[in-house]
Amino acid sequence: MGIRHRLTAPLTARIPIESYRQYHRLRRRVAPNRYTDANPFMIVRVDPTKINRSVLEWTPRLPQWGRVVGGDWDRRWEPFEDRAVYRGLCQRYREEMAWEETALYEAFLDQLERFGNAWEHGSVTAFETRCREIDRLYESIRDQGYRTQADLADVSEPRLAHLRDEINVDVGRDGTLYWRTYGQHRLAIAKLLDLETVPVVIHRRHRQWQAVRERFREGEEPPRAAGGDLHPDLRDVLAGDHW
Repeated sequence: MGIRHRLTAPLTARIPIESYRQYHRLRRRVAPNRYTDANPFMIVRVDPTKINRSVLEWTPRLPQWGRVVGGDWDRRWEPFEDRAVYRGLCQRYREEMAWEETALYEAFLDQLERFGNAWEHGSVTAFETRCREIDRLYESIRDQGYRTQADLADVSEPRLAHLRDEINVDVGRDGTLYWRTYGQHRLAIAKLLDLETVPVVIHRRHRQWQAVRERFREGEEPPRAAGGDLHPDLRDVLAGDHW
């Protein structure tokens, strides 16, 4: 498993995905305006340079895979590369700084002093152990390539705990991708290593974007990127894999 989640992951996180998939289908039938027609746990390949924004809102207590949410949440964001994790990893691996000199370490000390705990770590020793884990993650991706959590666990079907260690993104009203909650270190490393694509899980969709999916499913030509590429969240519709 990844850096954040260990063998102590809740039992619900270890339930097979198919059980949740069937539950999502039921919820989609009952409330189609609140749940997507897409498989909520599908993995899509995305160019990491296309994920440049981070949603600014409190993280919900429970994951929202497959949810369709309206409102202005996609208008409140910060650049992903302004986050302490990205800045710290950039300093560590591009500028070859010691961890103690990085923005991430500084942010950790600030959080620890203010709250007595930072990112589930209650001591400097615990955080330094975390830093060594990040080093190993970086070296693994650099030397062996980027692998999905299911591949790393050597299972054919991921479980929820695996999805929490993948890069998760939301899709805004115009198709913009926003990093969300999970996989922050992996996304930062993918950017620093200039990887062409990474596997991501699409967490939520804006209601206006979901309408684009549904019109495409009904035959309307979808918006395309400057190079004519189909949006990664529309490939399943083209392939007929939607629900």
